[in-house]
Amino acid sequence: MKKIVAAWIEQILEFPSKLEYLAYMEILKQKHQRFHVTSEEQLESGVMRIRIRKQYNNNAFPDDVEGGEKE
Repeated sequence: MKKIVAAWIEQILEFPSKLEYLAYMEILKQKHQRFHVTSEEQLESGVMRIRIRKQYNNNAFPDDVEGGEKE
């Protein structure tokens, strides 16, 4: 029988401005959602592009598990 050791959703998101990106991050923090931004860049057009990992349901997040990813 399989056992889920850790699970997350990885997304690439774009925000029209850095202000909207920061507002989104605050919402995640208020919801107590576990997440880790693996990369972020501001494009010449001012658009913020991020790659983010968010905890999936109540599964362990990688840094919760011994031997899991630590970034």
